[in-house]
Amino acid sequence: MDALQDPEKFKMLVANIRKNEAFRLWGGFSVFALTVFWVCSSGDFSFLLTLSSLVSMFSFLMVAMTIETSKTVKGVSLKMMECYILVFLCRLVAIVPFEGYLPFDKSGDWLYQVCEAVGLCLSGSIVYCVRVQFPDTYSPDTDAFNHLWIVGPTAAISLILHPHLNNFWPSDVAWAFALYLESVTVLPQFFMFMKEGKAQTHTSHFLAAQALSRLLSFVFWASTFSELSHPDHHIKKYVGYWVVGIQLLQLIVMGDFIFHYIRAIQKGIPVSECINYAVNV
Repeated sequence: MDALQDPEKFKMLVANIRKNEAFRLWGGFSVFALTVFWVCSSGDFSFLLTLSSLVSMFSFLMVAMTIETSKTVKGVSLKMMECYILVFLCRLVAIVPFEGYLPFDKSGDWLYQVCEAVGLCLSGSIVYCVRVQFPDTYSPDTDAFNHLWIVGPTAAISLILHPHLNNFWPSDVAWAFALYLESVTVLPQFFMFMKEGKAQTHTSHFLAAQALSRLLSFVFWASTFSELSHPDHHIKKYVGYWVVGIQLLQLIVMGDFIFHYIRAIQKGIPVSECINYAVNV
């Protein structure tokens, strides 16, 4: 409030905001998202699902561009990116030939699918950079989390607890597997943070964007979760609760990270500095 009343303090506040990378990053994306909403959406609530995919695509683009300009994959978890390839592949299996899990507004005609396809391409390109282009900058010792420990259980759960909106068993299982795996696939990156005792700026922005993406997805499915359940089945009648619950669990797990990320932005310091403090503490 003092900054708003004092012109000099207000100028300093604006100057700090302009210098803050996170403000520039999210400000630019907000303008882009509003433009997409204006052009590609019919204003339906289900656009949240497309926006969630758009935010996710944006996060991968940030990482890919940083790798391309810096010529290093330092701080990026290969295990996490490989999991995301599975996520995008399985989701595309469920949403390209079928319509059960698509947004209701016109963004579900093509934009949602395009965002998922671009996300697949970007995650694949990042894996290629880690394995082929810049393997010398990758640290397998710190990226030690075995991603099979999350792929196996989520695949098993999806075989039992999956919706039926496509009325085609393989695609319904694929959609459930993608959502369940996506909810825990950030764990390799968090373990990498703990091993290294620090976080790179671009991976911090990536995880923050993924948290926002999951929040948007959570809000959408929490409002429509009853459609995911099969009321006449003694197990599948709980599918909707499970879908909402596992996304909520991810938001809780990422809560401490997001707290420190927002605090870094408020203080006008690089997010990596505050994340370093959070990890060490």
